[in-house]
Amino acid sequence: MDSRKAERLKLIQQALQDQNAIHLKEMAALLDVSEMTLRRDLNHFSDHLRLLGGYITRIGNDSGDYRVAEQDTRHVEEKRRIGKLAASLIQAGDTVFFDCGTTSPFVVDFIPDALEFTAVCSSLNVLLKLQNKPNCHIVLCGGTFHRKNQVFESSAESSILDSVRLTWAFVTAAGVSQAFGVTCFNFNEVEVKQKVMRQAQQRVLLADFSKFDTVRTAHFAALEDFQYVVSDKKIPRSYKDVIQANGAQLLV
Repeated sequence: MDSRKAERLKLIQQALQDQNAIHLKEMAALLDVSEMTLRRDLNHFSDHLRLLGGYITRIGNDSGDYRVAEQDTRHVEEKRRIGKLAASLIQAGDTVFFDCGTTSPFVVDFIPDALEFTAVCSSLNVLLKLQNKPNCHIVLCGGTFHRKNQVFESSAESSILDSVRLTWAFVTAAGVSQAFGVTCFNFNEVEVKQKVMRQAQQRVLLADFSKFDTVRTAHFAALEDFQYVVSDKKIPRSYKDVIQANGAQLLV
């Protein structure tokens, strides 16, 4: 490896020490080289770095520094169960949106490798899971990358979500309340959540028991907006009754 290439790769690794991903175009500008040159560099360093959806990331960098890292170890068994139930809904040829958060990757884990489907996502941790599915066509909603919650947020007036039609939208939440609706931590997640719910034939809420009777800062939906709720056996009885009264299907 020549010295200039080695120096570029060293600088990329340094840039990734305090962030999970950096856009190829941004890194090329910082290094004052073409994107094609940088792509060739990465091809020769594929054991350590990879290119996903136009973003450079480290091999094995599956979590992040936000709450994704915080929440990854919480209620794992419940999330795994939710993932298995949700994955069973997906059929060959479906187009599926996978929301950000730590429950969605468990859904991807339980999708059979042989299943052909199209996945739409807007977060890095979900993208890293989807790229291991050989028969999955991945559509990444790009934009500004927020390290805290690993979400790509587009500031454009229109995005790919305006033209896509989804079979399923698997939407996650940090809080579910009968009085205050369905909420999340971050306002930069709200627009995508609301948009995919408008574009989906079937809207599915993924929430373990700890999310119920909880209210977070950013409101994006009412509980009755969902046709399915996938949770675990510890979900409060009162919410079971409300979900069924709304005509939604509860899977636990």
